[in-house]
Amino acid sequence: MRKQTRPPEPGVLAKHGTRWNRQWRNLRVRNPQAPFQWYRTDNRSAREWILPDLREMTQGHCAFCDAFPLEDRSTEPIEHFRPKSDPRFYNQAYAWKNLYYCCERCQSNKGEQWDDRLLRPDATDYSFTEYFDFNFRTGMIQPNATAERADQLRAEVTIDLYGLDSDARRRYRKLERRRWRRDRSAINNWAYRDFLQ
Repeated sequence: MRKQTRPPEPGVLAKHGTRWNRQWRNLRVRNPQAPFQWYRTDNRSAREWILPDLREMTQGHCAFCDAFPLEDRSTEPIEHFRPKSDPRFYNQAYAWKNLYYCCERCQSNKGEQWDDRLLRPDATDYSFTEYFDFNFRTGMIQPNATAERADQLRAEVTIDLYGLDSDARRRYRKLERRRWRRDRSAINNWAYRDFLQ
């Protein structure tokens, strides 16, 4: 999970976000089973308006596992960090700081779960090495053993909710490292950049 710098809020959210959050909250209060759909303006969905900025923030990588390229560019999930289906967070469904470019695997693994200890890759005090360690032989990601216990717990929660240490992810990291050793082209063209560096 690489450190990211969030760009300024897109104009469409600055203009419509508060109203859209209110509409979503009111809809869910009336019908808690109402499915989420991106609201539209000027013949485009909010998703279409904000996706380029989110993609640019991560250089086209998943904000959480750093997969690249994403499996299916036709879907390109947008992760609601604080779940949009949780009544506590209805007012953040269109909040710029709550939205991340994300792969389907991370998004489906986390689903609508929430834990206050979850790490944000664009937090000002976030640093990969402060929270995580990689085992280059196995491809394993684990909490930094030298970190304070509270930081280790935050790393554990993040690894668990996003499925960052699954067997498949370990295999992909090792495969990507072997490929990287043969072809050291620009780092942004590779998945799992922290692991490679």
